[in-house]
Amino acid sequence: MRISLVQPNFRQGGNTFSGYWLPHSIACVYTFVEQKNPDYFDVNRVIFRREAVAVASESMRNDGMVLFSCYMWNWEYNLELSKRIKEINPDAIIVFGGPQVSEFRLEEQQEEFHWVDSWIVSEGELSFEKLINELRESGTIQKTYDAQRLMDLDIPSPYTNGFFDQIIQDNPDIKWSTTLETNRGCPFKCSFCDWGSLTYSKIKKFPVPKVYQEIEWLGKNKIEYIFVADANFGVFPDRDSEIVDVMLEVQAKYDYPKVFNANWHKNSKQNVIPIVKKLTSNGMNRGMTLSVQSMDTDVLKAIERKNMDMSHLKDMFELIEAEGLGTYTELILPLPLETPNSWRKGLAEVLDIGQHNSIEIWFHQILENAQSNLPQHKDEHQFETVELAGYVSGDKEHDDDGILERTEVVIGTKTMPYDDFIDSWMYATMIINLHCGGWTQLLARYSHQSGTREYREFYDYLFDSLYVDQGPVGDLWRKVVSIIKDYTTGKPSPYSGHTLLWYLNRLLHEDWKATQTFIKETFKDLPKELLEAQCDFMYSPEKLGDYNYSKTYNSNWFAYLKGHRGQVTQGETKISFEHQHSETLDDHLERLYFRRRFGYGKYIIT
Repeated sequence: MRISLVQPNFRQGGNTFSGYWLPHSIACVYTFVEQKNPDYFDVNRVIFRREAVAVASESMRNDGMVLFSCYMWNWEYNLELSKRIKEINPDAIIVFGGPQVSEFRLEEQQEEFHWVDSWIVSEGELSFEKLINELRESGTIQKTYDAQRLMDLDIPSPYTNGFFDQIIQDNPDIKWSTTLETNRGCPFKCSFCDWGSLTYSKIKKFPVPKVYQEIEWLGKNKIEYIFVADANFGVFPDRDSEIVDVMLEVQAKYDYPKVFNANWHKNSKQNVIPIVKKLTSNGMNRGMTLSVQSMDTDVLKAIERKNMDMSHLKDMFELIEAEGLGTYTELILPLPLETPNSWRKGLAEVLDIGQHNSIEIWFHQILENAQSNLPQHKDEHQFETVELAGYVSGDKEHDDDGILERTEVVIGTKTMPYDDFIDSWMYATMIINLHCGGWTQLLARYSHQSGTREYREFYDYLFDSLYVDQGPVGDLWRKVVSIIKDYTTGKPSPYSGHTLLWYLNRLLHEDWKATQTFIKETFKDLPKELLEAQCDFMYSPEKLGDYNYSKTYNSNWFAYLKGHRGQVTQGETKISFEHQHSETLDDHLERLYFRRRFGYGKYIIT
C-alpha cells in the first residue's frame, strides 16, 4: 500500500526561534500498525508543513491511501488538500482522524465532506489497525471506526524506531519542535475542553524505559522545543520528577532540548514546585501555569471545574515567588454565567493572590469534541458565536495558498451580551498590558497593600480614565477597541488572534513619554517619588543599550514588588535596575510579546 501521512502545522516562533513541529500524532498511529504489517506499507510522503496544495496533491497522485491527522490548526487545509487529491486520484482512500473528527455530529461531517472515505473517531491506533486488517482481508473498509482506548501503552515509538530519521536528515536547516507523551487521559471534564469532557478517562502511563529512550533520542537529534502532551504533567510527582531529571541529564549531554513546556497539573500542589524549579534553574522552562479559567464559583460549577481555594492559591504564589520562579495564569472569556462584575472581581482576585507576572486571556473557543459544542449547552447559555479567520495561525510559508483556519468563538452569553464581552475583554487588556506589563504595577500594589485603593477600585478608575482621555494614550486605547470590534464581527482587520491581547503594550512602548505622562497625571494624588519610581521601573526604548543603572530614593517603594505587606520603609534606599538586552527598537518591541512571561519591558529590581 503506497501511503502518505498528512499532519501539517504552521511554522512557529518568530524572534530568535522559528521552526516546525514533527508530526508525532500521525506517526504514533502509523508505527503502531506498521510493526504488525512490516511489508505492507510503502511511505510516499510525510507532510508536516502547509505546502502549496497543488504541489502536495500532485505528489500523491499515485497513492493508494492518504491518512490525515486533523485539528484546529490544519482542518481547513486538510479539507482542501484531501478534496484536491480525490479529484486527481479518485481511487485514493482518504482517511480522516484526530480531535476534529466529531464524536456527536459525525454524520453531518460525513455528508458535507463526502470525498473522505473513512473517519477515525477518538484515539487512532486500534481503529487504524482494524481498518487495515479489514482492507487486507476483504478489500473493503467501513465509513467509521471508533475503537476503544489502548489499555497497554507499551507501543512502538516513532522516535526510537527511526520513523523521523529521514525527515530530519532531509531538512538539516529546520529547528524542530515536538511532543512527548508520558501518559494519556484526563480525569477532569471541563466543558470547554475536548481533552476530558467527552473523553473523561483514567490516566494511563507509558512505560518509564520507553519515555527515557525517547528523551535520549530527542536530545541526540537536537530537538529544540519539547512540549509534554500529558493533560496534567506533575500529577505523579515522584515519577514526573524523575522524568525531568532524565531530561536535564540529556540536555547536559547534548545541549538539547533547549526549551521544555508542559500542561501542568490542573490543580497543582506544592510538590510540583520542585519539578518546575529544576527546569527553571536550568533555563529550560517557560514558567508554571496556574490556570483558573474563572474565579467565580457559579461559573466553575457550570463548566464542571473546581479550582483550589483562595488560601491555597495564595500559598502557592508565595512559595513560587520565594523560589524565584515565573508563573502565568490563564482565564477564558466568556464562560457560562460569567458577568462583567464577576469578571472584574475575578481579575482583581488573581492579582490579590499574587499573580503579577503574566495573565493570559483566551477566547472561549468552541472545540469540536467539547461539551460546550453540544446544542443543548449552547442553547442553555444562549451562546452568540462567530467564526474567526486566522485565530490559530503561524508564520506564512513562501508558497502559502492563503487558506485560513477558522475558529468558532463565543462573543456573547445570556449573562454577558456582546457589548459586555467587549468591555470585559478590554478590562483584561488593561490588566495584562498595564499591570503585568508593568506600567501601573508598582502604583497598584502600593495602593492595595497600603489600603489606599483595592485592586478592583484602582483598575476601575484607570479603566474609566482610559476611555475619557483625550491625549495620545486615549487614542491608542480607542484604536484597540476598534480593532477588537472589527475582528469579532468579521470585518477586515490587519490584526488577529490571541496575540492581539498584547498589542496595546507595544503601542504604549512606542509612545513611552506620552504613556508616562498619562500615568502620572491619572494618579497625581499618589506620592511624587512613588510616581517617579514607577516611571523608573519601566524600560524605555530610548535607552537601548542602557541595561543597568542605580538610583537612590528616600523610601523603599520597591519593597512592594518583593511581597512586602507593611508600610513603606523610610530612609535612603539604593535600588539597582537591570534589564535584558535588546539590540534594536524592532527587537525590543517584538520581545514585549515573545518574552512577556519573563518580565521583559520591566527592570529587575535589587
